[in-house]
Amino acid sequence: MAVMIELPKNWVCDGKELKPKTGASSSNTWICDGREIKPKTSANSSNTWLWDGKELKPKTSASSSNTWVVAGDKIKPKVSANSSNTYDTNDQPILVIAGQLVLKLW
Repeated sequence: MAVMIELPKNWVCDGKELKPKTGASSSNTWICDGREIKPKTSANSSNTWLWDGKELKPKTSASSSNTWVVAGDKIKPKVSANSSNTYDTNDQPILVIAGQLVLKLW
């Protein structure tokens, strides 16, 4: 069974912004405009991720080894997926999924 993606109780997400419940600032808030996931301030191509509705990948230096693919209610690496690196999206917004898997915010 795949591990479920969950938003920790000390974080909030409205689908467009992901931030800590307490101590949130523009420097620890992530935003999603539907196509890009990036920090609210100081965003650049190296800390921005692209989302096309199926794949989540870095804006720069994307490859099959650092791209995540959504298939139904699961997200997994594009290559070398197995049961230990496949996650249940748990109906979470892509911003929460990115926060857990690629940004390692918790």
